[in-house]
Amino acid sequence: MTVPELLDVPAVITTERLILRCPAPGDGQAWSEAVQASLPELRPWMEWAHQTPLDAQKYEVAARRAQADFLQRRDLVFLITDRHSGAVLGSCGIHRIHWALPKGDIGYFLDSRHVGRGLVTEAVAALTALALGPLAFQRIEIRCDVRNERSSAVARRLGYALEGTLRHDRRWADDPARLSDTLLFAQVRRDSFCI
Repeated sequence: MTVPELLDVPAVITTERLILRCPAPGDGQAWSEAVQASLPELRPWMEWAHQTPLDAQKYEVAARRAQADFLQRRDLVFLITDRHSGAVLGSCGIHRIHWALPKGDIGYFLDSRHVGRGLVTEAVAALTALALGPLAFQRIEIRCDVRNERSSAVARRLGYALEGTLRHDRRWADDPARLSDTLLFAQVRRDSFCI
């Protein structure tokens, strides 16, 4: 049986243009700024984007909790940072991990000032390779609102199979009186995955 805490999970992943790294104390200000710059784009999809305050203190707490969860392998959150400048561009992670299978799902957001350059695709490719490679996940998923074309495009570009539409699976984040559908994409370990 897998003992998650004993797994060697890299706290830093380097790609062509990015460094994905586990949040650490002191990251709250930069993480908050990336979120603040992106709120209009996040609010249609993310319930947490409607919470207040979304300030540096909240994200400082989030960074410290993310580090603790990472060490205990409950949730693997990474900040997406520019490989050259070190600037925080967003975050991504492997969430809702079920180690008995194992499986999980990938979530992501990018500072709206940096979209359109393939950075999220690059980050998600790295997490997919981590999950299906060294972590030996049998399954990795991406779920997104059926209306979120940018998010679903990332899954499609990386060869995730659309397994279905979960009808009336959630409420609209920006209009809780309305129900929305969720697209469920997945890759399984036997799928061929190439970066």
